[in-house]
Amino acid sequence: MKKNLCKFCNGTGWVVKKKNGVELAVKCRCQYLDIFITKGEKANIPPRFLGAELKIYKPDPNNPSQEKAKKEARKFIDNYPGVYDGILFQGPVGIGKTRLLCSIATELMKRFENIDVFYIDWNDLVREMRSGQDVASRDFSSINQLINKLSEVELLLFDELGASKISPWVYDNIYYLFNRRYNNKKITICATNYFDNTSDGGESLSQRVGDRIRSRLYEMTEAVEIRGIDYRLQNG
Repeated sequence: MKKNLCKFCNGTGWVVKKKNGVELAVKCRCQYLDIFITKGEKANIPPRFLGAELKIYKPDPNNPSQEKAKKEARKFIDNYPGVYDGILFQGPVGIGKTRLLCSIATELMKRFENIDVFYIDWNDLVREMRSGQDVASRDFSSINQLINKLSEVELLLFDELGASKISPWVYDNIYYLFNRRYNNKKITICATNYFDNTSDGGESLSQRVGDRIRSRLYEMTEAVEIRGIDYRLQNG
């Protein structure tokens, strides 16, 4: 399939602009877009949310918690790197928590050329960890490299906390990850479908991730509850 050429530069990557009456060749906007997409892919941002911006997140006007969540995300972006705590978005499925996480990453990557940011989903991390559960075949080197990367990255986006049950061995490694980031004052932004106080009889966040991890989250993040209905159901 033939790739569509940029309408501004016709695929050359350069456009001519006049400055003080002199014509200059400058990089086309498509080059910057390609660079940004590459940065997003390197940060492991899900393809659906590459380039997501906060302005695209549309809070339900009848639900003030969604507007508050957007304001907290904006405040974090505007104050970075002068922030001391991350954010813990708590809310049901389908209200835009992942979009909020990736929008924060997008805007920070635009502002800071060399920011070190990485996205990880609980299920993806647990799947990687489970692949090494059998002691006989466990690749400690690979697992340690992954944990070290997540521990040291400047800004970690950790999605779907507690989405699946885990073994004690996996739990110990995830706790180690959070504890190491806490001790090294690394900023972490998280999202989860579980609340702390449940009135419907469902599981709490502590029941899903354990008291030790929840305790670290209390110290590392500011909890922001988001209420609402799955937008996918609303849109049929």
